[in-house]
Amino acid sequence: MHATLRVIATDGFKAVTIRRVAAEVNRSTTAVTHYFTDRDALLRETVRDALTERRSAADGIINNSEDQVWAFLEWSIDADHDGVWPAVVAASAAGIEPEIVEEARRFDEWWTERLCRLLEGRCAESIDARLLAEAIGVAVDGFVLGLGISDANTSERHRLLHILVNPLLTSVPSTTSRSERPHRSLS
Repeated sequence: MHATLRVIATDGFKAVTIRRVAAEVNRSTTAVTHYFTDRDALLRETVRDALTERRSAADGIINNSEDQVWAFLEWSIDADHDGVWPAVVAASAAGIEPEIVEEARRFDEWWTERLCRLLEGRCAESIDARLLAEAIGVAVDGFVLGLGISDANTSERHRLLHILVNPLLTSVPSTTSRSERPHRSLS
């Protein structure tokens, strides 16, 4: 599966064949077909596993952050250590790999639902969380696909995302009530 991810990251989904993956691990094709009945099964299981790992990584980052919305959004545009996510998004949008389209659809549903839950109580006045999550999803897809910003460094991408999204959010909800907060002197 790691070999399949390497092929996807370097040459895209069309380059994935049983023969190519076998060559990637210096084995015969029977070594691959022992575990995967065909190319579709290889792609489906590899991408499903990679997306499961992405969900787990996101949950870990969110659970350990002070501002969970921004942790999730920044993870969404940064977390692609193996270079596969842009290929998944592009293949899904083009509809060229039915196995990938379905896995990407499931991941996108998870992503949108997760963001909607995080946005509860954070949307600016009269903005619906679902609609905001969908709008943010469009921006995130643009970042992932590198639409005009592929060469931007991490801090520039974060800054652009903040410029787009901050006006639509309220501040981080506090864990203490207003009366429990320490009084600050203006002097």
